[in-house]
Amino acid sequence: MATITREEVHEALASLNDNVRLARSAIAVCLPEIAALAGLDERASRLRALLLQAIELLRPPHRFPFGSLESRSYDVLTLRYVENQGIKQICEELALGRRQVHRALIQAEERLSQVLAPRVGNGRERSEERDSLTDELTALASQPAQVDLREVAQGAAHLLRPLAERFRVRLGELEAVGEGALVLADQAVLKQVLVQLLSSAIQAAAGSQVGLELRPVGAELGLVIRFHGRPGEAQLARMLDARRIAESQSMGCELRLDDAACAEIELRLKRGRPTSVLVVEDNAGAIELYRRYLASGEWQLHGVSDPRLALDVARHNRPDIVLLDVMMPRMDGWSVLELLRTQPETAGIPVVICSVVDDPELARSLGAVASLRKPLSRGELLTTLRRCLRQ
Repeated sequence: MATITREEVHEALASLNDNVRLARSAIAVCLPEIAALAGLDERASRLRALLLQAIELLRPPHRFPFGSLESRSYDVLTLRYVENQGIKQICEELALGRRQVHRALIQAEERLSQVLAPRVGNGRERSEERDSLTDELTALASQPAQVDLREVAQGAAHLLRPLAERFRVRLGELEAVGEGALVLADQAVLKQVLVQLLSSAIQAAAGSQVGLELRPVGAELGLVIRFHGRPGEAQLARMLDARRIAESQSMGCELRLDDAACAEIELRLKRGRPTSVLVVEDNAGAIELYRRYLASGEWQLHGVSDPRLALDVARHNRPDIVLLDVMMPRMDGWSVLELLRTQPETAGIPVVICSVVDDPELARSLGAVASLRKPLSRGELLTTLRRCLRQ
């Protein structure tokens, strides 16, 4: 069976933010799903997403603390290649010596090569079939917005009425406890999750009834699907797949089955609307990194790689905050900042400078509310965004 070497993994990770090098790396050539793509940017984007997803698979299944031995592979890969930290900084973060960090990186890259190996060569159909949902979730570019959960649930139930009739199941009317049903979600993904859960519930409850209820759960809104029946293997697998999709979108999803074959599925979603973040950055890898840092229903990211378009996009989208690079071709970030500050439609939008150029006094004098030096961690970014939005 064909394999991917640690050296090939290292080459790809070292090129994570360079589209040309990443698209031409050995891994891009030996992975059929990447090699089949025509454009360099498309190949680089898909491989970058695949590598980031593979790193996430090394995250321990239980919540071991940062810096623990169990999470070391995940920690060193994230710090080195996702956050672009140097070896000295990683040593300080993890309280390890240089030799220990180098050894941990080699071991982590080896583990990553084993994660990616089943995708190479022939005879990988079963692995691909098993991991096809991961591929879909990796490629999924969702756009959370404020949607009415009641309307989406009623739409999913209406769609499934022919299936309910076929299985002689009565779909109960949606019951609501409390006022308001606005939640934060990608409407298309939310509907797909609901359709999949309802379909499985209907098939498991043949000849019976499926009920739906909306109810507040703390700061969230819950949708409960109740039915009497024991899901078969295929139905349970579909429910678990739907839960994976939901959790990838920051929705809570819990399946409860008791010995009396009474079942409940509870889907929980955040209320409100997402915070819109406009990223003006010519590096596709950096935009992908910010997208990963802000990958929750709390944020909605728009990326602009051509700084000359920043003003028009900001006028049209009216973001809550802007992340702005400085060193960009065709138009530098300082000029973009000056434009945003002097136009009435965009003057009130807070701008955070994110650049290797560390000049916070200049940034503030030109109208930026904060300045972050690259490379930055997820914690730094989130803390700064929330502080600037509160101000």
